[in-house]
Amino acid sequence: MGKALIIFGSASDKRVYSVIEAGLKKAGVATEMQVCSVHRNGSQVSEIVDASDADIIIAGAGLSAALPGVIASRSLKPVIGVPVGAAYQGLDALLSISQMPKGYPVLCVGVDSAAMATANAVKILKSYRAVALIGDQNNEQLAAARKVIELFGIDHRFAYSPVPDAVNLAFVCFDEPLEKRDELIVYCPLLLQEDNAADAALSLLKHSDHGLWVGLNSGVNAALAAIEIINEQDMLTEQLVLYREQLKAGGKR
Repeated sequence: MGKALIIFGSASDKRVYSVIEAGLKKAGVATEMQVCSVHRNGSQVSEIVDASDADIIIAGAGLSAALPGVIASRSLKPVIGVPVGAAYQGLDALLSISQMPKGYPVLCVGVDSAAMATANAVKILKSYRAVALIGDQNNEQLAAARKVIELFGIDHRFAYSPVPDAVNLAFVCFDEPLEKRDELIVYCPLLLQEDNAADAALSLLKHSDHGLWVGLNSGVNAALAAIEIINEQDMLTEQLVLYREQLKAGGKR
């Protein structure tokens, strides 16, 4: 069913990563388990990621939680980020993991959400060919995501609710009720002009107990995350590399 690299920043995170490892093995997913701090051993983290043949990476850390983002910068495989609760009830780690620069998506779950990381990893390892866009078609972030998806030639459609055979990108405001669903859903939270950003951070902490999340107003990263999921046969790898290079060079996207 595929292989997952599980990498956490500290042995003290075992209460989280041991649950993920056991859950994936039970689901028939091969696992590689590593514990390595990106702050103390950054070069070793790079070596682990570069040498891995995993189809998906699950990375977790607490506090500043740089590990998942650094891994996403070195890999074109889907990266699930798991914030580990420490200071601020894990809010600091949650925001660090989810709010990534354009071009380097991390799919964030809730604080200490080992079960959610496991369930979504299993979903991601299934085969997908299309993207479903859920939300206001006039929204700027949805439009940005659609533009990227079209650039990569990915089949897509608009939907009012999640579609079972697609990677669902849901563009949501925090005042909208969210139901737990069985479909694969990447949520892109929208921060409107009248919204308070600090309140939005607390809302993300509350809502992230299910699903996968990218950062506020991160439509491009939502699209790139979907493309990485669809890219199981590496058919889009060269295009993804070129896209990242263009972003680095300041190309307009």
